[in-house]
Amino acid sequence: MGHLVELINEHGYAVVLAAVLVEQMGLPVPAFPVLIVAGALVAEGTLSAPVVLALAIAAALAGDLLWFQLGRRYGRSVLATMCRLSWTPDGCAVTATGAFRRFGLKSLLVARFVPGLAAAAPSMAGLSGHRRMHFAAYDAAGGALWAGAAVATGYVFHREVDALLAALHGIGTGALVALAAIAVVAFAVAVLRQRARRERPSCTQC
Repeated sequence: MGHLVELINEHGYAVVLAAVLVEQMGLPVPAFPVLIVAGALVAEGTLSAPVVLALAIAAALAGDLLWFQLGRRYGRSVLATMCRLSWTPDGCAVTATGAFRRFGLKSLLVARFVPGLAAAAPSMAGLSGHRRMHFAAYDAAGGALWAGAAVATGYVFHREVDALLAALHGIGTGALVALAAIAVVAFAVAVLRQRARRERPSCTQC
């Protein structure tokens, strides 16, 4: 795993941009570990968090907009192609169809955390007839959550990044993405609760 750290340390932002874009184009290149390493390098002062996140979101959105447009034009044949290219081809179309039937574009907020949904969601949104601007807004927000979870994981565990990448290889990308998402959500909830306690007016004469 050390070669990945060295590669990102040497080429930095270019590797982040390329890894996310290539993964979103449908090739089996796991971008999540790349973003974890980028987060570790942010903690060490080598990379800038805003730049890493901006590049990741832009690359993810660019790839997804392509599949959105193809899905709108060619329908379920594109969805079938994306499912064949995904990490979990079995049940991919069923997962995407069920998610969009129930949640619509809101499913894009968590699509990258759900095996079988990440690959199919953009083309599913396109063939479902959603407007491009609405799709882009939800997709960018989902990309921010996904990239933020990876960068935050790398930032927090930057001293153990090699062990973390080895664990990722052992348990699978989807499992670690889910764990990172849970950690980020738990942290956000804790921050909001702490802020609410600070802003709650005290009653000294009750």
